[in-house]
Formats: sequence, C-alpha cells, structure tokens
Amino acid sequence: MGNCCGTVIEKAGEMGKITLEILGGGEEIGRLSVLVSRNNSGILLDCGINFDENGNPQMPLYVPPKRVKAIALTHAHLDHTGAVPLYFVSSKIPTYMTKATKDVLRPLMEDYLHISGYYLPFEYEEIAKLFKNTKTVKYGEQVEINGYTLEFINAGHIPGSMSVIVNVSDKRVLFTGDLNLAETELVYPANYREEAKDIDFLVIETTYATTEHPRREDVEKRFIEAVKEVVENNGIVLVPAFSVSRSQEILVVLRKYGIDVPVYYDGMVREINRIFLSNKAFLKNHGLLRKAIKDFIEIRGWQDRKAILESGGPAVIVASSGMLRGGPSSYFLRKIYDREENGIFLVSFQAPNTPGRLIVERGIFEEGMVERIRARVEWFDFSSHAGRTELLKAIDDLRSSLEKVILVHGEPDVQRKFAEEISEKYGLNVIIAKNGDKIVI
Repeated sequence: MGNCCGTVIEKAGEMGKITLEILGGGEEIGRLSVLVSRNNSGILLDCGINFDENGNPQMPLYVPPKRVKAIALTHAHLDHTGAVPLYFVSSKIPTYMTKATKDVLRPLMEDYLHISGYYLPFEYEEIAKLFKNTKTVKYGEQVEINGYTLEFINAGHIPGSMSVIVNVSDKRVLFTGDLNLAETELVYPANYREEAKDIDFLVIETTYATTEHPRREDVEKRFIEAVKEVVENNGIVLVPAFSVSRSQEILVVLRKYGIDVPVYYDGMVREINRIFLSNKAFLKNHGLLRKAIKDFIEIRGWQDRKAILESGGPAVIVASSGMLRGGPSSYFLRKIYDREENGIFLVSFQAPNTPGRLIVERGIFEEGMVERIRARVEWFDFSSHAGRTELLKAIDDLRSSLEKVILVHGEPDVQRKFAEEISEKYGLNVIIAKNGDKIVI
C-alpha cells in the first residue's frame, strides 16, 4: 500500500533535484500556484488568488522572479491567474496560455482591478506587461525553454483550459489545473488516456473529490423542466451564472431545448459571448452558441432592465455574477425575489458568506432580512470540475507509470478521504500538499 496523506519537505534548489514548490492551493480551493524547479529555477504553473470571509484577496506565496523561467496559465479564472501580474512589476517572463484564455483573461483582470475595493500590489501597467509577454499555444503543442519541455493538452474545464505536462530531466509531471472528464454542451472533455502518456508525477485538483455529480443530461432536463414550470405561470426566471463558460453553457442549453419565451443575457456575459464566438477551435458547439446569442436578447443598460421588469413575465434572464455578489444579477434579484411565480435558479458554485449561499441555505440574500424569499429557489449541478468517479478515472488512466500523486485545490477533509481511497485502490504514494511544501521528486 502506498504512503497516504504524508508531505515531503526538503530544501528547494538542491542541485540536480526536481522540486515541486507549493505556493498556493494547498489544503484550500483557489489561489493555486506551483513552481516546478531544478537547480533553483523553473516553471510557474498558475498563480491565483482566493478571498477571505470579508472578500479581501489572498495571494499565494511568492518566489523571486529571477527563479521563474516561464509561466503557464491553465485557464482564465482568477483563482488560477489573479496574482500573476505580481511577476511583471520588475520582470519580463514568457507566459504561455491558449488564445481563448488570453482573450478572456484581459477583461477579467481589468474588471477585477477596476471594481476591487482592496489595495492590490499591481496596476494596469503590470497587466499590460503580462500580455506583452504572453505567447499563445495550441493543444498538442510543445515548447522548450531552459531545459524544460512543456506540453499542453485539453483540460475540459472551460473553453481554452489546458493541463500542462512538464518534462524535466527524464521525468514527466502532469499539472491538471481544473479538470473535467464529463461531456458538456460547450467543451470536449479531457482525455488523459490518449493525450498524457508515461506520466511520473500527477498534481491533481480535488475540488469535488468525494462528490458524485449527476449525469449532465439529467441536470439539463431537470433545469429545463423547472424553467418551463415558472414561465408557464407567467413568471421570470433569474439564472445568476459565472460570466465565463457557465453563462454560455446555460444559453446553449436553453437554445437546445427550444425555450420559447424571451431569453435575456446581461453583465460581462455579453463580452465573453463575443470572445468565445471568436475562438471556435475551443468550442464543442460553436454553431449552437452562435444561434443562442443571435436568437436571445442582449441587455444593453438600465433602460433595458427597467423595461423587462415593467413588461413582466414570462422571461428568462441569464446574468452575472454567479454568486450574486454584484452585477446585474444582484439588481434583478432584488426586483423579483418577493413574488411566488418567479424563480431564482442557481447554476454556479456558491462560496460561503455569499448572497447565493445564503439563498440556498437560509432563504435570504443578506443578513438581517426580515422577509424571506418567496420566489422558487433551486440549485442545479452544472459543475465544470471532475467529481470523484472522473478523478479516479484520470488516475486509473495514468497509474501504470505513476510514482506519486500530489493533491491540490481541495478542502482538507475531502483530500484525506480521497488520498485514502487512492492509496487503497491503486497502491500509489499520495501526498496532500500544504502551502509552503517543497516536494522533492
């Protein structure tokens, strides 16, 4: 049986040794960042942020930029990218990502900087320098840099998401980023069996490592049935959704099943729609997304919002933000929550201490509310992360060559249970990474 749940901490930079330095994402979801190093310099994989209970950003651990020969960003979500401008305050580091990630990431970062009420240690200048040093890559491409060879493969998470294989010395390290092996309407799933051969070390996300997601088709059908029930009662369905990927998937599902009432979309969803349409190579269903955007109605401002509410239902509104922390979804929520014929259908992850989580757990959207929400509230599991079965499949597809599995991007209790299962099922050495660990491989 393998070594379950241990951590290996040795001095980084030991000559000739390959080291995984866990800068973020250890026993936590978000701010993922790992440095694969040899001779005290190497490749930085992701550099994200997460938020404390007051909404303040938490940065990963930092290494001197002179130690970073290149950066690879797996996808555009800020929990994997939000701190990377820190490395461009005084440096120029080649940074690899897909074109779809690049196109989405710039407006996301600029919007985050614009709306942040918290001091950030970088400005627009550093964001501009990041993109000036960005090199776009395609799935299947290989890049050689300073003794490392990087390979990029589809991760199945959102359009343009990638997993990264780092070849150094005679070892192959697979960094999954966020991973999905399930079929969705928007992107093709990851296929490690065919695209990730002879992996020695696997650094794998564990967001839902003890959760079994329902079949996507079943989720879609339940969602559509619920939408129809509300609109047939002349109600308004509000679908708060992440602007990147989740909103587009919901629009495609609504178009696929032929919802025949006005469907509106609002917020940053509008810009991301246009970006995804210009990145056809990363979409499974480009034609259906194009039809959805053409057939559905873009909300262009406050006059449109007021007009929709004045005209009443039936209608469906897909709007950011997905957790109702701001944006037009928050505005619409306050206008429709007190009527029984309306629906608030959550389709995104709801973090603790967010309005969305309060709605699901307590039927309110802010502390101190006297009147409970009267609209119908439901949550639908449109997750873009692999669940337990999919994560085990990924490991099973790779296990013939694996020496170690390193767990990141997950809650500690979940990771302990998953580590035990991997160890018992496959006899593999499993490490639950902690922030600050230096794992010599």
